[in-house]
Amino acid sequence: MTTYGCKVCRIFDEYDLTGYEDRLVDQWTADGPRRKGYRSLADWLNVTLLRNTMDRAGLQTLGNEAESKYERIQEDDATAAEVRNVLREEGVPIDDLESDFVSYAVVRTHLKECLGVERTDSSTTDSNWEEDALDIATSHAESKAREAVSSLTTKNRLSAGGDIAVHATVEVECENCRTRVPVERALHRGYICQCNS
Repeated sequence: MTTYGCKVCRIFDEYDLTGYEDRLVDQWTADGPRRKGYRSLADWLNVTLLRNTMDRAGLQTLGNEAESKYERIQEDDATAAEVRNVLREEGVPIDDLESDFVSYAVVRTHLKECLGVERTDSSTTDSNWEEDALDIATSHAESKAREAVSSLTTKNRLSAGGDIAVHATVEVECENCRTRVPVERALHRGYICQCNS
């Protein structure tokens, strides 16, 4: 049985994504506008997994087909369910695939702990500083919450059938229409709401 350093290590191996690790590192360490933050890299890798799986099922992936489907299944609405059903019917194991999608935290772990890669900030105007700040804040919140949950489990105040995973999210809200979404989804879509459209 193969032991992987993290989920990204396993995915690169199981999906036979040869060369993609170098591309991941290149995008993270690039200069200027080519440099991507952890969230953008997680989205890029998830789209790559979807495109790879769609290719294997013989589906069309030219243009932005995979990106479009990925964006739609990120929503919590009827369209997302419909896209999942279509993919399922066309031979894409979407449920397994979505469980293999990675978060920004897993990408960060892979780059920093598995690969030991560091990047130098060439300027204080790094175009991804905002995403990095959100990642750091969320990671800190998750770490503190994980400690509290562990303590509650030890005190028998919290239990589960398996291991307990702790996730923290930052939500953003439009004060006009009160739409509230995780900032990760808002960044991916490029908007919080469309009440001004």
